[in-house]
Amino acid sequence: MHIDFHDLIWAIINFIVLLAILYKFLYGPIMRTMESRENEIKRNITQAEEMRVEAEASRAQLQEALNDARKEAQEIVNNAVKVGEETKNQIISEAKDSAAKLMQKAQEEIQREKEQALAEIRNEVANLAVLAAGKIIGKTITADDHKKLVDQYIQGVGGIQ
Repeated sequence: MHIDFHDLIWAIINFIVLLAILYKFLYGPIMRTMESRENEIKRNITQAEEMRVEAEASRAQLQEALNDARKEAQEIVNNAVKVGEETKNQIISEAKDSAAKLMQKAQEEIQREKEQALAEIRNEVANLAVLAAGKIIGKTITADDHKKLVDQYIQGVGGIQ
């Protein structure tokens, strides 16, 4: 194998010319494409980071809103329980008042009926006493005499109780 220096020099020159042409026409566009691609990737990473930060902020806001909603729901439940207890106590109080009023009315009615019954008994006893006295005396009593005797007897019996 024989190496010709003249061909070797021409091969080296051709290689250098080829490298210069490739550098001028291929290396520049490839480097620009690579830089463009690098810039796009950096931009995408920056956007992704911004979106991650926004997502974290949104998540924090949603968590805070959820916590607020839970607190509000608990307050609503507590208020409902409080209102329920107040309503229960009010109903019980009203029922007790109503029962006391009914009891008072019943006692008043019983007292009124007792007094009425006693008055009727007094009248009946007075009538019987006057009739018995009339039979004993043997005298006919007029209606006026009868009324006077009944009234006198009722006044006498009324004071005894």
